[in-house]
Parts: sequence; structure tokens; C-alpha cells
Amino acid sequence: MAKKTARRKKSGGAKRGSARRGGMAHWYVLGAAIIGGVLYMDHRTPGPESAATGIRTASIERREAKAERDAAAVRPKPKPAARVEQALPAPEKLPAFSGKWFICTTQTDYCVLDGSTILYAGRKVRLADIDAPSISGARCEAERSRGGDAKLRLREILNEGDITLVAAKDSAAAKAGASPHLVLRDGQSIGPRLVREGFAKPWTGRHRSWCG
Repeated sequence: MAKKTARRKKSGGAKRGSARRGGMAHWYVLGAAIIGGVLYMDHRTPGPESAATGIRTASIERREAKAERDAAAVRPKPKPAARVEQALPAPEKLPAFSGKWFICTTQTDYCVLDGSTILYAGRKVRLADIDAPSISGARCEAERSRGGDAKLRLREILNEGDITLVAAKDSAAAKAGASPHLVLRDGQSIGPRLVREGFAKPWTGRHRSWCG
């Protein structure tokens, strides 16, 4: 009697164990299917894009490009840097002189060296707008003689009244260390007067011969 009871217990336990294993089987199958699907999606090579998807993508790209162009058009353009004009230095103006002029021999200031060169306020100055005959560097006796006449006439004109000297921009008018200036009286250069009277010629950038 005891043996039969034991066999029934074993048989009942085996059946319950079999039922439990059978009840879990479908969960194992489902889990395996999920894992397999995930692995398949991870390793799947993307296929060609459908026509509808391509049209939507192109439309989105066109809208984005248009938005960028509109933003660029609205964006203010940088202003060019303001051009800075460099101020030119004002011409040098020497003090006016109304005293007596001499020929440069013993006198060493406010005197006349030749028909276009003077000593003024301690400096050697050349009349920038005329070309007068040379004396020391004359090429002939006629030029030396005319140079002496031009020197005397320049002294007479200087002694007529106040004059003011203003530096000229023409550096080519410099002469043997003499700075080029315009000699002014009442705002007008005295150089053209010497030209009109035949004692000088207009300055053209170089000294010309007075011979012949």
C-alpha cells in the first residue's frame, strides 16, 4: 500500500514538471524570434530609396537651401573701412622781410648771389619758378654778362618792398644746396616779372644755356 502511494506521488510530480516545461517553451521561441529580428535589422543592407521618399528629401533640401539664401540676403553687408586721407604738410613759410638787400660779397644774409639765388634768413634759397643765366657756371661770356645783369635787377626788385617766401613742391628746382621757394609780394611771385623783363626764363625742370 505504501509502494502504490509513492508511485502516484512520483507520477504526479513528473506530470507537473512536464507541464511547466511545456508552458515555457513558447516564451523561448518568442525570445529567439525577437533576438533574430534585432540581429537582422542591425546587419541589413539598406535598399534603394523609394521614389516617394526621394521626392520628399529633395523638397526638404530645396526649402533649406532657399532659407539659407533668404538669410544671406537679409544679413547686412559689412561696410568698407573708411578711407583715411593723410593730410599733407602745409608749405613752409618764412617770415616777411622789408629791409635792405645787398649783393653777397661781405654781406652774408639778405643778399643776392645770382639772378635766381638769394641768402634769406640764414639759408640759401632758389627762386623756384625761373631759370636765370649763370655767373660762376656760365658756359660763355654772354651768359656770364647776362647773369650779372639779372643779379642786379633781382636786387632792385627785392628792395621795392616786403616779400614772403613759401617753399615750392618742385624738388627738381633745388640748386647746389639751395631750397626752392616762391618769392611773393602781395601774394604774387616776382619770378614772372623777371621773365617779362628778359632777365630770366620760366623754369622747365632743368637749366638751359643762355649762349647764342
